Amino acid sequence: MNMKDENNTTVKMNTPIGEISLDMLEYHEANKLAKNHVSPQEFSIARKTVREFLGTEDKVDFRYWESKLGSLIKMHMDDHFANATLLEEFEFDGALQTDAIYSSIFLGEKGYARFMASGWRFYVRTTESGEEKFAVNSSVDSDGDQRLTVITSTEGRGLEIIEELMDSFYESGPLNGGFFDLQYNFLKRHQKTNELMAWNPHIKKALERDVLNFIKVMPILKENGLPNSRGIILSGPPGTGKTMIAKSMASETEATTILISAEMIQQRNDIKSAFRLARKLAPTLIIIEDIDTAGTVSRRFADHPILGEYLQAMDGIEANEGVVVLATTNHTENIDPAISDRPGRFDRIIEVPLPDAEQRINILENLLAKMPTENLTFGLGTKDFLGNETISEIGRDAEHLSGAWIREIVHTAFIFATYDGRNAISAKDLRAALKDVKERRG
Repeated sequence: MNMKDENNTTVKMNTPIGEISLDMLEYHEANKLAKNHVSPQEFSIARKTVREFLGTEDKVDFRYWESKLGSLIKMHMDDHFANATLLEEFEFDGALQTDAIYSSIFLGEKGYARFMASGWRFYVRTTESGEEKFAVNSSVDSDGDQRLTVITSTEGRGLEIIEELMDSFYESGPLNGGFFDLQYNFLKRHQKTNELMAWNPHIKKALERDVLNFIKVMPILKENGLPNSRGIILSGPPGTGKTMIAKSMASETEATTILISAEMIQQRNDIKSAFRLARKLAPTLIIIEDIDTAGTVSRRFADHPILGEYLQAMDGIEANEGVVVLATTNHTENIDPAISDRPGRFDRIIEVPLPDAEQRINILENLLAKMPTENLTFGLGTKDFLGNETISEIGRDAEHLSGAWIREIVHTAFIFATYDGRNAISAKDLRAALKDVKERRG
């Protein structure tokens, strides 16, 4: 027996009746054909239908994603394949064809959007190489993951189609320009946030420069070879409005905004994944609530794996081009120098102090303007009736109280009013509420 070369599939054998040549490739194909004649291969109803549509053998590729991300990708499929012709859409119930099963997902200000959660689609489209047919199957795995299967007549073509869908998803899908958290829950950009805040002018100016304006000039920085990423920490006592300040930035920019908080971090790679996503959707603002909790960044926990992931994500091998990180912390003293002392991680720490008298008065005015009050005027207040004089009095007397505690004064005042059988806050209620809050704080 001998073979001429490695690519030759012909085998020659010397036998008592002479030399015999056998092409092993032809033998293999003939053997497979004979087996199919003797025991024909049974395909499922779905596969038979797909093969009839393609008019040839089927080649299968698939990808799956966790539930919410997969739902968003499936929803974007409608836009991505808008230029293809949808010939059929259906689902199988046993051997019967029925309607595809749809579900919906919340997209924040855009409301709810529907997507095909389970079903089949047959598409045909024109490409540079001619007409292309492909089938898409949407399904949900037993563990809740969303799966897309693309079936074509060419090996590997389905995977290419899925990659095209993913590129389009990150370029123009619902996440791009959206405001959502680490678990893909969409949030509303509250346009009235500023009305509830008593802005410290120095903080407002710093954030307008280092966040809002920085995002606008990112393309110019990149064109000139300058870093176009930045990290900022808002630091101050609890209740001073750091999170509200951070979220106000989300309401004033159209950039993609991702919110991260401690309870959202479920596994080690979550932070790395968030930064990877931010780079794909850039320009992106990442808001990290209470980084001293989420990242355990105190010196005594400096070797914490989550902290290591923050550091690696912020100045790792892949630059965070087009990404601004805005983090909050209640404890400046807990910020590890490994985070704060290196440009490219956090370039600036902005102190957010307790509100001064003027800010406290402004907070009270903003809150009371949205609450039922007795005789609220912008004149002099009296012992019983609420006016500017009373608001100023309460604001001055609320020294050392945070914005959160000032909100508690207003809420407590309303509770006192309703307990007394009234549906509006009076000056008496506010004074009693201030006293109650001070006693509770000790």
